[in-house]
Amino acid sequence: MNKNLLSVIVCVYNEERTIEKLINKVEDSKLPDNFSKEIIIIDNCSTDKTQNILKKFINKKNFTIKLQNKNYGKGNSIIEGLKISKGEFIVFQDADLEYDPENYFFLLNKILEKNLDAVFGSRSLNNSEYHIYKLNSVGSKYFTKLINFLYKSDFTDTSTNHKLIKSTVLKKLYLKSKGFELDFEIALKLAKGKYKYAEIPISFNPRTKKDGKKVKITDGFKCLKVILLNYFN
Repeated sequence: MNKNLLSVIVCVYNEERTIEKLINKVEDSKLPDNFSKEIIIIDNCSTDKTQNILKKFINKKNFTIKLQNKNYGKGNSIIEGLKISKGEFIVFQDADLEYDPENYFFLLNKILEKNLDAVFGSRSLNNSEYHIYKLNSVGSKYFTKLINFLYKSDFTDTSTNHKLIKSTVLKKLYLKSKGFELDFEIALKLAKGKYKYAEIPISFNPRTKKDGKKVKITDGFKCLKVILLNYFN
């Protein structure tokens, strides 16, 4: 583990329209003094031109790019990225430009200032309706409330992609979820393990299914299953 290094794990699947712009934004994002970043990109067997774009960055300094030969799911991508990460802190980043990499600075400042184990970037704290689709909104808020009820936590947004966590803590969670349900597994295990966490407000630029939104109704059932199984185990 390298002190003062932030490992940015980017999960990618068919993002040819946004991936290069996202990489540039991650590279240009500011961090607190004396911090540096490594960029780990896990491609989940994209079938468009994403992998061809990523190959331009393979030999670039501070980049690690893994091209998977099968779509194993977003959660699997994060777990694989975690295995090869070297940073003291880990942050997740989708490749679709919904989340702004400039949030890293504020997430890091919060975790350092309060000596926390994790900081979530909460879309809810901006007091805005951040989902385009009603079903996504209801599901996200319901699962957050369910986790708070079962695990005695006080999260406002457990499905946020911008989670910044100490690598030592993240590796102790022994994550298993392979899909979108990993977001909820992380939140509930932080609460269950009595880790110190907080949230800060962040902006969010939601996209439509036409733009490539990938969450499906079946993912909701997987999320509910993870929340309940971990509670009864």
